[in-house]
Amino acid sequence: MIINLNKFLASDEKFFNVNRDFIIDDEEFLARTHLNNTIVFNGDFFKVDDNILLSGTLKYNYSEVCARCLTEFQNEVETKFEAIVVRNNEEDEDESDEIKLVIEDGCVNLDDNIKQLVYLSMPMKSLCKDDCKGICPTCGVNLNEEECKCQNIITDPRLEKLKTLLKD
Repeated sequence: MIINLNKFLASDEKFFNVNRDFIIDDEEFLARTHLNNTIVFNGDFFKVDDNILLSGTLKYNYSEVCARCLTEFQNEVETKFEAIVVRNNEEDEDESDEIKLVIEDGCVNLDDNIKQLVYLSMPMKSLCKDDCKGICPTCGVNLNEEECKCQNIITDPRLEKLKTLLKD
């Protein structure tokens, strides 16, 4: 996604909003992330002193497998980020966690940054719903869909000898 900032830079305006759908055509990226190919980008560019700042939001959804019940579902993520727009890509001596966007010919290319933000914002484990019951460890039945018929009396084999004390 290339955003042209020429008019914004030449004007006296202090604020510029961009709201666009970003279409990803990188098949390898889509296959690794199971992402739907459209990401909604909403960004506000601000002029602050001699700097340009970007405050943005990404919304996307992707196919995920629940960490508890192993059913596939569509997960939706919204992530916020901030970046600074710089004129050249010189390496700063101080390494910071800031996202830096390079402006070239009045345009900013967000392709790589958006992909990186998607990777970083994807949850490690996702649940299909907050109160997901998962699967039975004995018979493997999805406890969200049906009752388990197991007795679920699982004891630690190291403590099995203690049962004999209760029989007396």
